[in-house]
Order: sequence, then structure tokens, then C-alpha cells
Amino acid sequence: MSIIDKLFGDNDKPRDTPAKADGPMQKVLDELASLGGKPIETLSPAEARQQPTPTDAVKSLLRKDGKDPSDDLGVKTTDITIPGAAGPIQARIYKPHDHSEDKLHPVVVYFHGGGFVIADLDVYDGGPRGVSKMADVIVVSVHYRQAPEHHFPAAHDDALAAYRWVLDNAQSFHGDPQEVAVMGESAGGNLAIGVSM
Repeated sequence: MSIIDKLFGDNDKPRDTPAKADGPMQKVLDELASLGGKPIETLSPAEARQQPTPTDAVKSLLRKDGKDPSDDLGVKTTDITIPGAAGPIQARIYKPHDHSEDKLHPVVVYFHGGGFVIADLDVYDGGPRGVSKMADVIVVSVHYRQAPEHHFPAAHDDALAAYRWVLDNAQSFHGDPQEVAVMGESAGGNLAIGVSM
């Protein structure tokens, strides 16, 4: 079974009607609104990076429900630095707790979203953590240089450098260099496509 099948199953079928937020997601959206963020289009990049995020809303809801927002959900993480042509690239490796170190595991190189301007490894922690757990893979989540401080193609250069590093170093964290996929959300999807080309 492919990684895509494990993650999405039959969810790739077209819908007749637009999807709407279900109950749990609507709670997250309502909580996010209550955190008092401002419209992002009215903010400078530095201000936008300080705004409440959906991650903040989820953590707030968990605390209100008496749950620990730092629960690792059965996935351990290790923060690493990957060498890049313009300097160090921050990344985070996700592995299910029950992964055997006696064999190599598939690896997904993940690029977060944020319009190439905002967000980071912490804001987009849930996606790679969930992929690692649900697909039983190692995920390497990559933080790339962002605009406007760093101009095109800085983010793409970092993404490609990180991908190449994973290919060369996967075995050092029990990853299989013959089974490496790329994925991303929003701007990160653009980076994943660029790396694939």
C-alpha cells in the first residue's frame, strides 16, 4: 500500500458540494477567532509572524478540555540542522515511538506552508506528526528561508538542499534512501513540486 493510500484512502473522489468545516474544525476556527488575531493583509511580515495560528487555537482547546497540548501522540521528534549553501537549515525529524531500528523506514520530506513569509516548524507540527503516525514513516520537516528578507529562489534552494541531504543521510536516522517522498502544504506544496522537478 502506498503512502498516499495510507493517508487518504478514498478521500480523493470529487465532491458534488463544497466541503464545510465539521464540528471539531469549527471549534478550532471559533477558538482562533477568539484569540484576537488581525487580518493578515493589514500586517507587516514581522507582525503577521506574531499572530495567533490554528496551532495556538488547538492548544488552547486542549488546555480547556484538561488535556496536555504537549502530548507527542506516539511520535518522537529530534530537531536538527542541515547544511545549506547560504547557512544552516532548521529541520525536525519525526519517528513513531514503535519504529524498529533494525530496519530502514520510508522517509517523507515535508515543507510547511505560510505563503513563503510566515509560519515555522512549530506552527506546522501537527501535519508531519500525523503523517508520521498514520503512515508509519519518518518525516523530516524543513524550515526554509522566508520572504521578504530572503528573495526567490532562497526557499527553493533550501528545500532542494534539504532533500539532497536526506537522500545522502537517511540511513543515519534509520531512513531508507530508496524510499523518499516529498510533500508540503500551501507554499510547501510549491516547494515539494520544485524539488520533484
